Amino acid sequence: RPVVVKLPVPPQELLWLQRLQPDQHSLDPIVPELHAVGRKLGGYDLAWAVMERLPHGPLDTAWNGAELTLLVEAAGRFYAASDRYAADAPPRTEDWPGIFKRSREAVRRHELPHAQRWNAGLKSLQKKWKKLAPAWEHRDADHWCHGDLHLGNAMTRQPPPHGPALVFDLANVRVGHWVEDAVYLEHLYWAHPRHLNGHDVVKLIQRQRKQHSLPAEPDWPRLADLRRTLLAAAAPAQHATRPNPEHLEAALHTLEQTLARLKT
Repeated sequence: RPVVVKLPVPPQELLWLQRLQPDQHSLDPIVPELHAVGRKLGGYDLAWAVMERLPHGPLDTAWNGAELTLLVEAAGRFYAASDRYAADAPPRTEDWPGIFKRSREAVRRHELPHAQRWNAGLKSLQKKWKKLAPAWEHRDADHWCHGDLHLGNAMTRQPPPHGPALVFDLANVRVGHWVEDAVYLEHLYWAHPRHLNGHDVVKLIQRQRKQHSLPAEPDWPRLADLRRTLLAAAAPAQHATRPNPEHLEAALHTLEQTLARLKT
């Protein structure tokens, strides 16, 4: 049968490939089937895996608008299966004040378009952050996130437009709050929202979690806006390594919108 041989495999990816195999849960498939794994090769500490080769994908417009729904459903299965395992690591620490400062410096250094609006938005966020930070820092970050949830990390066994979708590239699985995955996926399309076909990604994932009887705090819309604000504010700091003028302009618009909604 067609397979993919992958080496080296990061320890986190190998762990979750094994945890999400069909004999570990009663859900529809979540990840490709593993045929063989090992942690040594030729006497070296080198993890490897032989896994099912998925024939269709990654998900794209060939699925006629169903691609986002299939991805979100796969994410719901991931959350349901991963929630059986204790969140035995701290959530990722992010130096947001430092990121805000680097973004302001980047606006000046790179003479970014709409510099005055960027400076106004970043200054406003810096002033509000002391009151906003506790809500983010005390979120229920006691669950597993995929860490790199997007259409390019999902494929299917059946030809388009059929599913279900299976996810892969699990090296970034980490402890956190589900809105981190949801807003990350959403923010990839800030500059091209038409690709979302009118879907609210965060709401779709929240509904999937509810269907799997997973917790979804009543304040999740505010947490989603907080995360949008943070990702938008970080965009100028990332401009030097990942220049994308369209995304930068969309991030500025998002920053202004979410700051207007967030009350301290």
